[in-house]
Amino acid sequence: MSFQSIRREEFDRFLPPPLVLGRLITERVDWFANTAGNIIGTIAGKADEGWSYAALKGDPRGNYRICSLGGETCSFDAARTRFLKDMEAAEKAEEELARLEKRKVMTNRRP
Repeated sequence: MSFQSIRREEFDRFLPPPLVLGRLITERVDWFANTAGNIIGTIAGKADEGWSYAALKGDPRGNYRICSLGGETCSFDAARTRFLKDMEAAEKAEEELARLEKRKVMTNRRP
């Protein structure tokens, strides 16, 4: 999997929109990004209140939009598993869009 845990400062460099998750008083918050930096996300929560996450996709201008939200997960491990699957699905969708765009460009070049 191409996602790695990153520090909050690295996450903030992507300039994502303000997230409610980041403003909550939580027990634990983890931030993630793929190697390209076009898919980022965070997990936050408390053991006795549940865990939530948000995955965001960046556009070519560097603006990030939420592409997946999850919440009310009982354990951090369960939330992390669901979150990473959602981030992986977003990454695969981006790769497929790039492949289709490349094919479109190549098709349009033919005489």
